[in-house]
Amino acid sequence: MRWARRKALLIVKRSDLSEAKSLLGCLSDVELLDTIVLRDDYRVDSSTYIRRGKLEELRNEFENAGLNTVYVYDILKPRQAISLMREFRAEVRDKVGLILEIFAAHAGSREAKLQIEMADILHKLPLIKEWIRRSKMREFPGFMGPGRYAVDAYYTHIRRRLSKIRRELEELRRRRSIARSLRSKRGMPQVAIAGYANAGKTTLFNRITGEHKPTGGEMFTTISPKSKAGYVDGAKVIFVDTVGFIRNVPHEVIEAFYATLEEIALADITILVVDVSEGARELRSKLRSSVEILRKIGYVGKPLITALNKVDLLSGNPAALVREISEYLDEIYPWKHYEIPISALKGIGISNLLNRLSALLVKRSVKNASTGHVLSSA
Repeated sequence: MRWARRKALLIVKRSDLSEAKSLLGCLSDVELLDTIVLRDDYRVDSSTYIRRGKLEELRNEFENAGLNTVYVYDILKPRQAISLMREFRAEVRDKVGLILEIFAAHAGSREAKLQIEMADILHKLPLIKEWIRRSKMREFPGFMGPGRYAVDAYYTHIRRRLSKIRRELEELRRRRSIARSLRSKRGMPQVAIAGYANAGKTTLFNRITGEHKPTGGEMFTTISPKSKAGYVDGAKVIFVDTVGFIRNVPHEVIEAFYATLEEIALADITILVVDVSEGARELRSKLRSSVEILRKIGYVGKPLITALNKVDLLSGNPAALVREISEYLDEIYPWKHYEIPISALKGIGISNLLNRLSALLVKRSVKNASTGHVLSSA
């Protein structure tokens, strides 16, 4: 059976245009009718997001176009989302909704599916509360389906479902913790491979571990963390490939994917992969975003190796870029950090990366031995 393609409208601020289109391109069932690009300093309406004049213009333009989904690449307030649904008579998804839709398309494990469902519920709860409030005010009788009592019952149902999901995820996290403890007792350190979506994390993971995980231009090919042992100077190390970062990660996504991000927070060392071919401005922005996420999830006070990936796409010697990035990280990451140019795809600089990793692991082993502790990732 062939599914019908959804006709969509994208509303996005100019600075987010590239990211939003890359994400939307991950959805094979979406036909993009048009993209409405707003200025970065556009003052959104507190009730409708798009100001009334422009909203009426868009509604008239797409009234007979078969539009059934509107993507707003921003975090919408519940009243804004509902108002846009009412105006366009179409489903409205904001930045969080789009990300979760892509995650759902890639979810394979039980844990990933539960995390996505939980994030979706957490995101929808405020919307449903607003829906109930307006239904009781008889603001839109019959709009969006069931009556107020059915909506109340649905709200109660999803609250119960949320509690059940949390219990299941806690059990999965407990099992993951046991696995980490076993690795710790065997003296195996854990190295997380993190970074912005589509920076080349999985390509590096494959290169180091000999794995053959799928890679490509599509974002978020990794949803659940994948672990595999590798060897650094003969020592066995657990490498973990993690979900890609995005700018301004919504708290619902952070909470739902805690089990994934926890692998970074509890790692002994993190390799932060960045794409240096995107230009200095974009690179600085993504570095800052990545470091903010690392801080948010609790990766602090530990060494950070920044793998400056895709140097094969640069012209000239990358030494100047390494200095520039090192100076920038001095400002935003006040702990030990090391910058190494590589090409995960072509194998350039991988030996330098592993040598640096080996030196850091030796230092940590000596430090832990001197304090009577076995090297632990827990």
